[in-house]
Amino acid sequence: MSAWRSIVETLFVAHRRQLIAMVRKQVGNPDIAADLVQDVFTRVLTSGSKGAIDDDRRILFASARNAALEYHRSENRRARLMDGIIPEQRITHEPSPELGMEAKEALRALDRALAGLSPRCRDIFLLRRVHGLSNAEIAERQGISINSVEKHIARALRHCQIYLADPASAK
Repeated sequence: MSAWRSIVETLFVAHRRQLIAMVRKQVGNPDIAADLVQDVFTRVLTSGSKGAIDDDRRILFASARNAALEYHRSENRRARLMDGIIPEQRITHEPSPELGMEAKEALRALDRALAGLSPRCRDIFLLRRVHGLSNAEIAERQGISINSVEKHIARALRHCQIYLADPASAK
């Protein structure tokens, strides 16, 4: 791993600015571009070398392009979801302190409910519900079948529903 770390450091020094500039052109925000490139380097570091340094460099640039595309997909998905919200559901003003406290408590309750799941089940649920990945994408990432992904999501939903209805009964 030490030799690979050294190669990634060399790639980082040699190509970081160029990658950020490339991604910035695609996403339009230098801070987001820098974050995406940093994530790409982290993924490349953990994935290991694919062969020659030229191959690793090509993979690095392809990964950065893919990260920018995924960012756009996520933003488009978020925009579609926001378009689906009827005007009465949109918050157009600062919520009252009471509503803010209720929302924070609801999030804490959901966090406690999610803490009761196995790590894999929780990760799958979050990938689907928070990050918006498809069941097929999750299955590929987790190395399991789509059917297993669906079962994990159903288990997580059932668990959260029971926990949120009566936290004492879900333990």
